[in-house]
Amino acid sequence: MTRSEADASWHWSDYWRGARPEVLTTGPAGVRRPFEARAMWLSFFGQIPPGSRVLDLATGGGQVAGYACEAARLGERAFEVVGVDYADLPQSKGPFSLVGGVRLEQLPFEAETFDAASSQFGIEYADRRAALSELARVLKPDAPVLLLMHHEGSVITRQARTELAALQRVEGGGALIRLARQTFRAHQTNPASDKIRAAETAFRKAVGRATSRLGDEPGAMTARQYLAFMTDLSGRAGAYRPESALQSLAQAETANTAWRRRQQSQIRSALDEAAMSDFLAHARDCGLTVEEKTEAHDDHGALIGWRVTLKKTG
Repeated sequence: MTRSEADASWHWSDYWRGARPEVLTTGPAGVRRPFEARAMWLSFFGQIPPGSRVLDLATGGGQVAGYACEAARLGERAFEVVGVDYADLPQSKGPFSLVGGVRLEQLPFEAETFDAASSQFGIEYADRRAALSELARVLKPDAPVLLLMHHEGSVITRQARTELAALQRVEGGGALIRLARQTFRAHQTNPASDKIRAAETAFRKAVGRATSRLGDEPGAMTARQYLAFMTDLSGRAGAYRPESALQSLAQAETANTAWRRRQQSQIRSALDEAAMSDFLAHARDCGLTVEEKTEAHDDHGALIGWRVTLKKTG
């Protein structure tokens, strides 16, 4: 059984175990700006009455759950905040609970348990109809919901497509890492210098081709980091212990696979206008009133996602 078969969310579990902040960046490479929706979330949670139970869907590292606790503190109130996610999550470092291994399509809570719910770039990754049904089930009547969701035309989605395409050009269908492995296996098993030289030459040429394919592509940070790693290995192959280099290559391949899966899942989850209309229709079918649907922009006017406000029908 492969790792992906054993744990379909491993690429997200690894990400959150690395204590990654949930801060997205927008803008061209080299001048990326952090995007945080703190003000939006503090405004939303600031309207929730004291003693409320709050559910944060697809919570990741608990950034939005933390905003809920901050809003409670600023308003001299207390909330019980629970964040759930399909991925395995690290232990919470804040005054809220994080529960990993939870499918949004099958929430482990009794009906009418929560007074409010939130999700930042999360619910759209799930089976949307099933997730909305479960959300409606666990909410109390009149409970408010705020969702920030991926948009097909957002700068985030465009960046994901650009960076994925750039990494694919550098990888060359797997040729680059295959030649890298051949080089260090030659150092391991072939003391004859001509075989080592041939492998190193093929590896350096492959790096040169990858460099040409990438060109001056803006917004290709992941691809450039990977190419820099390969350039160093190809230029100083004799300076590395073969076992160490092969281990580093395996780690880089795993990291690239995880990164690629996260980008692909984000692109698949992004909603265009038609998909958003379907989502809102499902919400209504599940007993959720649609109060607002609008496009969300950052402080520089860049399109970030959809902002959707719902309420459990009383």
